[in-house]
Amino acid sequence: MRAQLVELAAERDALRAQLVGDLPTATRWLQRKVWRQTAALDVLNRRVVTQRFVLRTLDELGRSLTAAEYRAARAGIANAELRDRIDDPDAA
Repeated sequence: MRAQLVELAAERDALRAQLVGDLPTATRWLQRKVWRQTAALDVLNRRVVTQRFVLRTLDELGRSLTAAEYRAARAGIANAELRDRIDDPDAA
């Protein structure tokens, strides 16, 4: 929650800077925001690539996850919402 408040305050300050004509300040904030989102997307992309590699490897070995492997992988997900999406066929 604190991180969200800090981000909202920074956005407010950037908008104020834009209103008074201080475009370099507003631009720097936007650029930092884009860099943060790029870094987060890169981390997510690396995880997806790794997971696809594991799944392809298992497929090439002609087997799927054992029940114990599945439970261990599912239990390793800290985010409860994300963990619940695994078994939801409508989640995309």
